[in-house]
Order: sequence, then structure tokens, then C-alpha cells
Amino acid sequence: MKNRLVAISMVSGLTLLTVTVGSLIVPSLLFMLGISITGLHIWPVVALSVGMAWMAAKMLQVEKPGRLLGEALALSILLFAVCFWISGSFYDLSYDGQAYHQESVIYLANGWNPVYDEALNVSTGHSLWINHYGRASEIASAVMYAATGLIEHSKVFNLLMIVTSFLLSMSALLALRPDQAKRAVIVAVLLALNPVSVYQVFSYYVDGLLASVLLCLVALACLIFARPGWLLLSAYSALMIFAMNIKFTGIAYAGVLTLGLLVVLYMSEQFVRLKQMFMIAAVGGLMGMFLIGYNPYVTNTIAQGNPFYPLAGAGAVDVIQDFIPRNLESMNRFEQAVNSNFSVMAGNTSEKTPTQIKLPFTFTERELVALSAPDAAVSGFGPLFSGVLLLALLLLALGFHYRKGAAMAAIGLISILAISAFVNPVAWWARYVPQFWIIPLICVWLGFSIKGNRVVTGASWLLIAVISINTVIVGGTYTYYQYTWNQTLREQLSEIQAAQLPVRADFTYSWSNRERLAKLGIAFIEERPLKCEDKLTLTHSGTSICMHP
Repeated sequence: MKNRLVAISMVSGLTLLTVTVGSLIVPSLLFMLGISITGLHIWPVVALSVGMAWMAAKMLQVEKPGRLLGEALALSILLFAVCFWISGSFYDLSYDGQAYHQESVIYLANGWNPVYDEALNVSTGHSLWINHYGRASEIASAVMYAATGLIEHSKVFNLLMIVTSFLLSMSALLALRPDQAKRAVIVAVLLALNPVSVYQVFSYYVDGLLASVLLCLVALACLIFARPGWLLLSAYSALMIFAMNIKFTGIAYAGVLTLGLLVVLYMSEQFVRLKQMFMIAAVGGLMGMFLIGYNPYVTNTIAQGNPFYPLAGAGAVDVIQDFIPRNLESMNRFEQAVNSNFSVMAGNTSEKTPTQIKLPFTFTERELVALSAPDAAVSGFGPLFSGVLLLALLLLALGFHYRKGAAMAAIGLISILAISAFVNPVAWWARYVPQFWIIPLICVWLGFSIKGNRVVTGASWLLIAVISINTVIVGGTYTYYQYTWNQTLREQLSEIQAAQLPVRADFTYSWSNRERLAKLGIAFIEERPLKCEDKLTLTHSGTSICMHP
């Protein structure tokens, strides 16, 4: 049963991973041939995914892979359908999602080829980000949007990759410890439910997606260490390409994780696998930068002299300076991270309000408002994360006392993740370093590996309990606010529909909402600024409506 669980979860995880990665790689390669995204792009992605499922089934069951293939495909289709439906049940009410992520998706689905076509000039002022940022998520979503015509459903990849990261994490944990099935499921669930992923799941924000991708990379690295196979190496390389093109920091994060895997393979004297990993990582890195990532990395270098423009080089824009709490400005990145994670939760604000240290394991209802939006800034991993860190440190110390070898392995993996995070000077802001979430759960798994010790087992379950409560608080709060705001927006849109006449609309920063109105059959005339006294402002949508001619 345990082997069956490993097989089904791994094949399904690799299948859904291919859906996501293929939705970037297929259109990116076709861009180079001058072919823009169409509704037909989904079919080669489906073919690649079925092919991956077949090869994975053959890898795990050489003689009779048919049953495993059927079960894994059925599970994959079911999971995708559920994720697609849930994603479409919520409007994206985030600022960035409506301002430029959705706008990018719409332009890409409508035929914009970023390799050959001129840079976009969008009057909302967000052309800079659309033209020069990595756009793996937007390209993948554009493939889905072109195929379905459903803009809200097309943000499915945020939720889909949470599910994928759970499946691959569970596979990796069971491959390392096949006798820990129930505990592997629990830890894999908590790993996948990274707070950053959770409070961005109903939006087009990409930090949560990056969090899920990084967890998948860690899981694949563990599987590569535990079992040989070119298929896992290829999946790792393809996912690395996706990470590199989600956002600029994805290059550093994927690079550090890959370097860490190479070091582990070297230290364990797996030299054949080390050579294979080095070669495929090098190919993936080059493809990620110069082929799949031709725009923005090559085009940015040619036009602006820096691949990471507008965040680096001449004319660089500091997107953090206006939002960092004033008392953190005088600290180094390590001090900032400690201060933030042990402070009262706070949302993203330009008021530069100083942080407030609080007692671990405590929180107030006022703090939870920060979880309503996708960019909780101070203590962004949840109200109990400071307590989680203290318990994790205690468990790590106990593990080192009772089983030094396993503890050293855990410390090695923790060090790799910490290095990858602190490469980023904004390590105090959770959504920019989502891989921090993995660290305490490594300590949990270390505790579970020490058998026959009640103190260690009790500490492990206590940490699981605190992490679970924190996760429920984060998920419950975010879902409550998003559901409430969505209900308000639906009521407003129904009121506009009932008017049955062309309305005047000012979309301000959220031109993508033109699609929202058009989808509901609401005729509108754009006017800026609006000249009426009784305008209706759509909640969290940057859009105002005049109901009367």
C-alpha cells in the first residue's frame, strides 16, 4: 500500500508539474518561431503531460504500468478540475494582480509576442513591469485563458502547484522513510500550505507560486538523491527553468538549491549522478536565461544593459524602500528577518510604521487583518510563526543530542535554504523568501526519525500542532475576507447588470477589469475622470462606475 501511495503520488505530481511547466515552455519555444499564443497551445501541453505520466509509470512499474498510468491520470484530471473550479470561484482582488499580472495575461492571449513584437505601452503606467519582468506565470495563464476564455479560472496554477508540491513532497518523504506513511502525509500537507502560497492562492500574485515551485525542487532533489533516473533529473531541470522565469529572485533561489544538491551528491560519493545533475542543470540554466527567458533577460540586457532591469542597473527602481518599517532601515538583513518574524503582524503599507516585538504564541484579532491581502509584510508567515521557530530550534537541539548524524543532515538542508533566502536583502518580508517555511518542518521530520524517545516525539507533535493552528488561522482568515469581498463585488456587478444600459467607467490602475465587465455582458464607455455624484466604486477593484447617463 505504501509503495502504491508513493507511485501514484509521484506520477500524479510529475503529471501536474508538466502541465504547469509545459504551459511556459511550449509557448516560449513557439515565440521564438514567431508563433503567438492561441487556443491550440493547450494540446501539446496535454500531450507532454500524458507522455510524462506514461514515462513516470514505466519508471516505477516497468512490467505493468497501465493500471498505474490510468489511476494517476484520473487523479490528475480530478485535481486539476477541482483547482480550476475553485480558482474561478474567486475574483482576483489584489492590486498587482489586477494592475499588471492580468493585463500581461490578456495581452499575451490576444497575440502579443514578447520576442518579436514591440514593447507594450499601457497608459495605466504599468508597462515597465509588463515589459521587463519575468512572466512564467503569465504565459502559463495566457495558455489557459486562450483555451477557455476564462480569466479568473486561468490563475489555476497557484492552487495547482500547491497540490503538486504536496504530492511530490509526500513522495520524497516516503522514499526516504517508507515506514512513516501517516506522518509523511501530515508533514507534506503542512509543507504545501505555505502561508505565502495560501494568502495568494486566489490572486495572480507569483510569490506563492514560487514557494510551491521551490518546495517541488527540494522534493525532487530528495528523490534524485534517493533513486536514480534521468526522468527526475529532467523534471528538476524543467522546473528550474520555470522558477528562473517566475521572477528575478527565482534564478538565485534555484541556483543555490541546485548547488546544494550537487554538494550533497559529491559528499555522498554519487559521482555518476553528480555528473548527470551538473550537465542537466547547466543545460537548464542556459535555456532558462537565453531561450525560454530570452525576454526579459536577453532583451533587458540589450535594451537596458542589465538582465534584471528595472530592479538593477542604471535607472533601477527600489520597490522596497517606501514600504520597509522605519526601525528596520538601520539593521542588517539578518537582524531585520529576526525582528520581523518576532513582531506583531502588519500588512503592506507606505507609512513605514515601526515593528512591535511581541511574545511568541500570542496574537490579537487586529493582527489578522494583515492576512486579508496577498502581501503581509511584518511576520508574514503567520501569527504563531515566532513560536514555531522557537520550538523548531528546541527540536533541532534535541535531535542533535540524540541522533547527531541525522541532525547534521537536517542542518545541512536548513543551511542551504537559509543561504538561498539571505541572498535576498529583503529576507524580512515573508513573500520574498517563502522557502523559510520549509525549515521548521525539516525539524519535525528530524524528530519523527528518532524513535523510542517520548520527549522528542512529544516535541515533534507539539510543533505539528502549533504549525497546524497557524496554518488554519492563515487560511481561514484569508478565505473569510476574500469570500466576503467577493460577495460584495458580485452584488455590485449584479446591480450594474440590472441597469441594462451602457455605463460610464473609470478603471484607474485596473484596465484588466474591462474583461470582467465584458464577460458579464455589461456595456461600458470609458471616462476619466468620472463626472457624476453617485458613482459606484467596485470593492477592491480600482474601478468606479456611473450608473446614469
